[in-house]
Parts: sequence; structure tokens; C-alpha cells
Amino acid sequence: MSSRRAGLETIESNKAQTANVSLWLNKWLDKKDDKDNTAKHNLVKEVVEKASNQEQQTLYKSFFKRWEQTLKDYGVKDENTRKARVRGRMVVGLGSESVLETSITLHHTYGVPYIPGSALKGLARHFTKEIKDWKPGYTEIIFGNEKKGEKAFAGYITFFDALYLPNSGEKQRALHSDVMTVHHQDYYMKGTVAPADWDDPIPVPFISATGTYLLALAGPDDWIEPTFKLLKLALSEEGIGAKTSSGYGRMKFI
Repeated sequence: MSSRRAGLETIESNKAQTANVSLWLNKWLDKKDDKDNTAKHNLVKEVVEKASNQEQQTLYKSFFKRWEQTLKDYGVKDENTRKARVRGRMVVGLGSESVLETSITLHHTYGVPYIPGSALKGLARHFTKEIKDWKPGYTEIIFGNEKKGEKAFAGYITFFDALYLPNSGEKQRALHSDVMTVHHQDYYMKGTVAPADWDDPIPVPFISATGTYLLALAGPDDWIEPTFKLLKLALSEEGIGAKTSSGYGRMKFI
């Protein structure tokens, strides 16, 4: 019992070194006056710093090696993986629930950014509409159909989460502080007030990601390569996540 108490006493002093970045972002925002305009900006900076902590990076490296072995154990061949690098910045999960007005998808244990397999699958399926010679039958083979009952079936291709390669981000950092500025808040919120030059711009902090990510697919060999080609075009031309119209989320295969 005494050893347990001693362990609990060290939590407060060690939390800065071992804090779960995902929890820090979503749960630990200090209670401050609504008029304090620096609270959210400071939280973003703290999250970025803690995600870059050496201990966190060491833990994540070990996990990433285990993940690669898990893919092999599942039957994913080396040729069924690709590495894709973010060209600028990327933000997946911007609109998710958060203590900030903005959010980002982070690994719940290690606090690093990743791309959910469902997001990759959704992007690829959506991009099939941009390919002229794409046939509906291809969509059902890769992604399955949306029918119910006995006529429903899953796609042949499994999309795994795309995990961040350790130390591959800009300046070896996966996360970076970013900001978007709302120039006409009343116009966007109420819709009844016309935008004007004298409106006060409101900077909104958010977190973006950089780096290289490991993409992995499983399924029939004949359909793996066409699916990767589809993903390559979608990630390069349309991008993934939020703010793609501003250039975010563009990726290239390396």
C-alpha cells in the first residue's frame, strides 16, 4: 500500500515528461476566464512540445516496430505497403469534439498523428468519381456495396490505419502549431450582418501534422496495385483531411 502511495505522489511531478498528448489536448485545458485569449494558444504550444518529448518518441519507435510486425503477421507483404509524405501540412479530424474549437486525430496511447483506414477508404472511394474510365463493378470489388440484407457484401481490400514514421516530420516533429484567422465572425455565425473592413479578425489556433506515413493494404494481389494507384492520385490531387482547398493534406508516394 505504501509503494502505491509513493507511486501516486510521483505522477504530478512526472506528467510533463510522460503525459499522453491526446489526453492533454482533449482533457487538460485549464479553467480560465473566457476573456483570456492566450489559453488556447498556450495549450497548442504545450501539446506540440510534449509530442516532441524524447521519451515519447522512444516509446513510439518501439510501438511502430511492433506495428510493422503485426502487419506481417496479418499477411501483409512488403510490396503491399507504401510510404506517403505530406507535402506541406495535414490536419485529419479538425471538426472532431475537442476543448478547442478545432481538433486533430491523434493516437490515443502515443499521441502521434495518424490517418484512419476509414478516411483513406472514403477518400479513395470518393475519388473514383473523378476517373473517366472507372467502372461501377470496380467499386464493389474494392469497397463493397451499400446494399442491405443478403445482397450486401464487403470489399475485397482492407485499408489499415496509416501510421506516422518516427522522426519523419518537419524538424523531426510530427505536430506543429498553426493558426487560421476568421475575419468576419458575425457574418459567418449569424448571417444577418454584412462583412465589413472594420471587423476584428479572430485568430483560431489549431494543430497540424507533417511527416511520412506507412500505408498498408490487404486483399487479392490483382487488386492491391490498382487500389494504390487510386490512393496515389487521390492523395496527390485532392488531399486528405480538412482545409484541402487551402492546400492541406496533399501527399506524395516516396
